[in-house]
Amino acid sequence: MRVGMVSAGQAPVLAVERDGRWYAWTPPATSPANADCSALDALAIGDGLYTEAALDPARLVPPILPSRNVMCLGKNYRAHAEEFAAYAREAESVPDAPIVFTKPTSALCGAHDVIVVDSQVTSALDYEVELGVVIGIGGARIAAENAERHIAGYTVVNDITARDLQQRHKQWFLGKSLPRATPVGPVIVSAGELTELAGRSIRCWVNDEVRQEAKIGEMIFGVAETIAQISRILPLESGDLIAMGTPSGVGVGFDPPKFLRDGDRVVCEIEGIGRLDNTIHFS
Repeated sequence: MRVGMVSAGQAPVLAVERDGRWYAWTPPATSPANADCSALDALAIGDGLYTEAALDPARLVPPILPSRNVMCLGKNYRAHAEEFAAYAREAESVPDAPIVFTKPTSALCGAHDVIVVDSQVTSALDYEVELGVVIGIGGARIAAENAERHIAGYTVVNDITARDLQQRHKQWFLGKSLPRATPVGPVIVSAGELTELAGRSIRCWVNDEVRQEAKIGEMIFGVAETIAQISRILPLESGDLIAMGTPSGVGVGFDPPKFLRDGDRVVCEIEGIGRLDNTIHFS
């Protein structure tokens, strides 16, 4: 099942994507769920009722807004860990445990939104395509072998980062938290539908130039291990979103760096999930 949220009138509409077209979704009459279902409810219920008229995909909003900060992994692909260490002049490159930081939900935006950034805040804007893991069933001390049953589905995240803020403030929170600058979507694909995850491609283009390309299985810490390690310390909640880190090829990894400029088009894709397609605008 492929579930998202489309802005239609005053409130977003829960929708399903089929063959590239979007349709409003409501629970079946036999379901105990009400009309205010979330994407998680839809994924749990499965089949429902669909409108005949297609919705406008240009008005996609984030398919989920976690009730607390988004959790993110840093340096979770070996080549990216090495390129970032060279940029930051760090002696250690590949971590021996997951590096976990957060960003607020106010940083999230839709799959086709224009990303508007204050030019007085940053001049070193970077892109990071990432797999997003949506938690369906919360829990503490989840064993890695049981992690899959806690996953509702997967999405795509572009962890837009202000590198100058990241460097200036040392901690990553501010550089990762620009308002409405982190695209998420276009859908959440149910975990059962997205099989053979490790072999799926993850890519990012800037103005049609391929900048990032890898396989999900190249992550240092996989999804199950990450869920186990986080939940050992912090119980996971239904609706939590975990961004799993980015491959090499980010702007800061080039010499000189290839930071985003006004008018740049950034496309992030994970095979089997879909694409984020966003344009950058500096105000």
